[in-house]
Amino acid sequence: MSPSPSSALRRPFRIASLVLAGLGVLFWAAAMVATVMTPASRGDGFHMLGAILATIYLVTLVLPGLILALLDRWPPVSLGFGIVAVAIASDAVLPWLPWGAILS
Repeated sequence: MSPSPSSALRRPFRIASLVLAGLGVLFWAAAMVATVMTPASRGDGFHMLGAILATIYLVTLVLPGLILALLDRWPPVSLGFGIVAVAIASDAVLPWLPWGAILS
C-alpha cells in the first residue's frame, strides 16, 4: 500500500504549526508583560483589557493549533490556526503593513 500524498506533507505541516504556535505564545507573553508594565492610572481595571483580549486570542487560535500539532492530528487545520494567529498578531504589532496590497 503506497502512502497517501498528504502523509508527505504531514511532518512539514506539523513543524510549521509548532513554529507558528510558538510565535503566538510569544506574542501573548509580550502582551502580558506590556499589560503588567502599564500603570493603572485610574484604578478602574481598564488597563487589563489588553490582557483579556490577548488571552482570548491565545485560547481561541494559538492553543487549538498547538494541541493539534502536538497530537499530530489534522495538520492542515493546525497550520491554518497558526497562520491566522500569526497574521492577527503581526497586524497588532505591525499595523502599518499594507495588507490590501499583500493579499490582492
